[in-house]
Amino acid sequence: MTIIAGTVILLILIPLTLLVLYQWVLAGVAIANRSRTPFRTIENLTTKFLVLMPAHNEEVCLKSALRRLKEARYPKELVHAVVIADRCTDQTVMISRSEQVECLERTEGRAGKGPAIAWALEQMRLRREAYDALVILDADTVIAPEMFKAFATALVAGYKVQQGFCYISNPWQSLFTRVIAVTSMMRNGLFYAGKTWTGLPAMLAGTGMCFSREIIDRYGWNSFSVAEDWEFSVELLLNGERIFFNPQARVYQLESIGLRQASRQRLRWAGGRHEVAGSSAWSLVQQGGRRGSCYLVDAAVTLLAPNYSSQASLAVMTLIGSWVLLDHSWGLLFSWSAALLLSLGAYFVTGALLTDSPVKALYGILMVPVFLPWRLAIEVLGLIGYGRSHWFRTDRVTPPPR
Repeated sequence: MTIIAGTVILLILIPLTLLVLYQWVLAGVAIANRSRTPFRTIENLTTKFLVLMPAHNEEVCLKSALRRLKEARYPKELVHAVVIADRCTDQTVMISRSEQVECLERTEGRAGKGPAIAWALEQMRLRREAYDALVILDADTVIAPEMFKAFATALVAGYKVQQGFCYISNPWQSLFTRVIAVTSMMRNGLFYAGKTWTGLPAMLAGTGMCFSREIIDRYGWNSFSVAEDWEFSVELLLNGERIFFNPQARVYQLESIGLRQASRQRLRWAGGRHEVAGSSAWSLVQQGGRRGSCYLVDAAVTLLAPNYSSQASLAVMTLIGSWVLLDHSWGLLFSWSAALLLSLGAYFVTGALLTDSPVKALYGILMVPVFLPWRLAIEVLGLIGYGRSHWFRTDRVTPPPR
């Protein structure tokens, strides 16, 4: 029994250690290039953007999102925003029109964000809407003033599919949002930023996405699962497209303030991601092998890798398990587990140091003993299929901070 337990711990530690080392390599690359931009600044940009904003009863956040769009430092005549009011029963339509933003009302067809985007794109096609690039934003997302300029500059540089830097708009509202602020910085500022400089693929994140008109005309939008962003990412990657993480294009999404508000949303994300991973990861590995493409294999690793909190939970479990085995000549596993947990802790601190207020961010550590088991439970439930059946909105009780 001791040999079996030790072997199980070892089988967890080996891939987890490789994953953590991989993350640190990307973090090192990101930090080394933090003061640089991945493309040359271009003035007098003329890219015309169509902005689609799917919304289902988003009256709490929508006004702030639309006003920030108007404040963008980009020619107003080159940005056409359209709200997709999908089965709305609140003031979403009225708010859109009061802000002089076009609103398409959708009352039929399959519910969900993916179907709403596909329907809106078909409306744009039928009326021959002229645009050079499509940006998709959630209705709870406010943009940085330079977002369009950053997307346009990268489009000129040849990046046809882009994912912007997704941070949160309320990082200091609660202990929960402080933890999410750090993990968002770890994902965007360390992991994906490192991929930018190493030429490795990002994955789409649902909001802050930009596609050239060529991509939209070629593929349309056929991703209708609860994880439509991951699903579309895989489709593009398998068809030879590159997904570029643009660290200069920043968007800020309203985060849930606590575990109860966040649970359904996280369960949907986890269930959707596991579903896409189960159906697509092996295809990415196979195609990567056939084409000799580490790009596709790396995408599969990104799809399959447990999130940071799950990595920490696994490290804690191996630490406890190896401590139980200390009297049975498995002492190396205990030291290994401890070093791995310390490394993950250092990664968290590094992410906190990259936020606007590291001291405030580090207060989130008080939430970690509750956050880790909660997040692990979400991942386990998502793995066995909960949260995949349908899309639902996250309840909002406060508007995003200005």
